[in-house]
Amino acid sequence: MCVLDTRINLRVKNILKKIFSTSDYITVTAIAKELGISNRTILRELPAAEKWLLNTGCRLEKKSGVGIRAIGKPEDKNNLINLLDEEKEEKLYTPKERQTIICSELLQNQEPVKLYTFTRILDVAEATVSNDLDKLEEWLGKQEVTLVRKPGLGVYIEGEEDNIRKCMINLIYENINENHLLGLIRKNISKEQVPVSNTELIARSRLLNLVNGNTIHQLEKLVHQAEERIGYNLADSAVVGLIVHLAIAVQRIRKNEDIVIDKKFMEELKNSEEYTVAEKLAHEIEDIFDIKVPSDEIGYITMHIKGSKNIKTNEKDSGNFIGNNELVELSREIIRIAENETGKFLSQNEKLLTGLTNHLGPAINRLKMNLEIRNPLYTQIKTHYPDLMILAEKCIKVVEEYIDIKMPDTEIAYIAMHLGAAIEKSKVSPKRVFRAAIACATGIGTSRLLATRIEKEYDNIEVAGTVSMFNINNNWLKEKGIELIISTVVLDECPVPVVVVNPLLFQEDKARIDTLLEEVRNTCPNQPSGKKKTLNFKEKMFELNCYNNAITEILDNFFYIGDTQAEDVSQLINDISRMACSSEEDREQLVKDMEEREEKGGTFIPEYGIKLLHCRTKAVSQIHFGIIKLNKDIKNKGNIKEGAELAMVAVAPEGSSRYMLETISHVNGILVDQPEFIRILKDGSKEDIFDELCSILEEYYNEKNNKYMKN
Repeated sequence: MCVLDTRINLRVKNILKKIFSTSDYITVTAIAKELGISNRTILRELPAAEKWLLNTGCRLEKKSGVGIRAIGKPEDKNNLINLLDEEKEEKLYTPKERQTIICSELLQNQEPVKLYTFTRILDVAEATVSNDLDKLEEWLGKQEVTLVRKPGLGVYIEGEEDNIRKCMINLIYENINENHLLGLIRKNISKEQVPVSNTELIARSRLLNLVNGNTIHQLEKLVHQAEERIGYNLADSAVVGLIVHLAIAVQRIRKNEDIVIDKKFMEELKNSEEYTVAEKLAHEIEDIFDIKVPSDEIGYITMHIKGSKNIKTNEKDSGNFIGNNELVELSREIIRIAENETGKFLSQNEKLLTGLTNHLGPAINRLKMNLEIRNPLYTQIKTHYPDLMILAEKCIKVVEEYIDIKMPDTEIAYIAMHLGAAIEKSKVSPKRVFRAAIACATGIGTSRLLATRIEKEYDNIEVAGTVSMFNINNNWLKEKGIELIISTVVLDECPVPVVVVNPLLFQEDKARIDTLLEEVRNTCPNQPSGKKKTLNFKEKMFELNCYNNAITEILDNFFYIGDTQAEDVSQLINDISRMACSSEEDREQLVKDMEEREEKGGTFIPEYGIKLLHCRTKAVSQIHFGIIKLNKDIKNKGNIKEGAELAMVAVAPEGSSRYMLETISHVNGILVDQPEFIRILKDGSKEDIFDELCSILEEYYNEKNNKYMKN
């Protein structure tokens, strides 16, 4: 194969690939459409393409009114396609990439930068750089930062330190999505879902010079320690925001660029409980990075922490921050306006009220502190749900008037999301609540997972219980007042209507449930009432003790495997049998029962990368619960790699009581209810996972205790 000295840019390479991958003539218009560029650009690049082809044994044939085709022997054409794949292209930045690189360089430099520096970096003419600076000047101006151009001296930026930092943060967020930033923070960057060009990667790399990689990883540890001190976990977006802010702050403090906060507002911040946490965090930053963090900088850290949660009213907070009672009233007013505008019945939707209240708290605090509100879904919501945006804009006026601040479109989009979800659910009349049972093969695995999803998706379905397919009987259904069963497996001869769904509850499953609800509504329009048996004190204590025994068994028999070498689910089941059983006979029985359960359909939760393995078996006399970290992606029964990172295992005795099954099902359901549990499962040690399991079961026991003592 011939080696060429002449390099080509990416555009020429793509044009040639398109022509040589087509056996017949192809028009300039077709090439332009495929590559997303103009006909004129194609014609301008063709001479470079023809020059590059001179020593390849191939050439281009152009026929007026017909198009262009590749001429050459088949073997020469194949060699050329391989050569194109190997050929290194010249850097050819898009205008957006050039402007990103220029801006990141200017933001990092305190001294003027000469134009020829940019022409050398970007390999473009001065006129192109000047045009990019015009665009950049407009972008900077919107953020109250000035681009200064002085002939003979160079280009630099001027502005308040607060605004310069906002520019840095906005530049990062506009060019790097939040998931990529989160991956960078956690040293866990996966391959891009959408391929990016070499030049885009270079632009991003220069952009990330604004925040040093090692600095970010050190700050992550400090932020997680701060989370422990404040007693709650920040959302991923809040963690990213705080770490990016701190990383930029460290760089700017090193350059003696300090931020200033209004003195009166600073005093308010000092009176908040978050200031103490921010102060401790600042001292740790001083020790690690050998810098002095000014008090105003501590105020900014406080603002980020306060802006990440709903602030409860207490005696230390001043009037600048809003309390929970006010948030509830504002949320009710939003719902009232939405009802009037849409004619939908929303005022009894507790989830909507709670969701709005929890969201408005941090949002209002961020706006009051002049912090950015980012919404990665804003463009999609604006494009696909314009009616919801208009509705949200009307509803949010009550908040704008109350706090005297104009809400940004990104925040309006968040309100649109909350209202849209509630309006969608209101399409099924909320006046009729259906009592349903959730069934699965064993009663310990997917039933609770599905129950949690049903409760989240449907306000008009009351989950009266979870049950194994083998334990469904008429008496139990009547006692519970069950109208329908939502099952993960096919049930034979059931006395009430049944709908079979995937435990992950896909869109088609919801459609089947909606259809069944209409059928039940038409055949039985009135709400049935289950027989509610009143327990005496002795019966209450007996049932409470049963839950206590179930919890104790789960904790006593908890196991953890952190380094399995299993390559498929069968090998994984063998690992489980060795942990749960002492005799060879019992191990063989457990393997048989769990294999049979998997044959009926395994359960994998793709959004979390978690495989659920569970069964009921006579191989064990007590319930066993465990977590297995997977070193490699295992194959399922269909010989397909699903992408599982860990397995959650539950093995119960064949004759397990309903208390035992309900308790272990509750732990499975936490996967949907508490994303923080998933983070601990993936990143935590055996001790971390066990401690979290203890907390979950303690809370569960307290709920049961309160329920029995009240009734």
